[in-house]
Amino acid sequence: MAKSVEELCIQDCLLIAPWIGIDFAQQGVWRGTRFIPLPARTFAILSCLARHPNTVMAIDHLLAIGWPGELHAPSDLSRHIHRIRQAIEIHPKQPRILVNRRGVGYCFRDGS
Repeated sequence: MAKSVEELCIQDCLLIAPWIGIDFAQQGVWRGTRFIPLPARTFAILSCLARHPNTVMAIDHLLAIGWPGELHAPSDLSRHIHRIRQAIEIHPKQPRILVNRRGVGYCFRDGS
């Protein structure tokens, strides 16, 4: 019998759907029984968003999380947001979990 996402996450895991979980210990995402490791910057951005659900995180703040002490353009952040959506969204082009607040930032919706 296949293991559930809850069983696959070793510790410190956030379930965002019955078959999708963010694994903070391993820095990646479980989709069913498949583990998707994320690059460090991408995971830092996801972690920040997921640990502050239903809060719009400003683009400048997320840039500071991904590139501490460095200046980067919002387009750099967009590439990482795309990667996160590929990992956590059922339909990445129609996001329901990681949503954009145009001109402001991004919000990780926890479904409550």
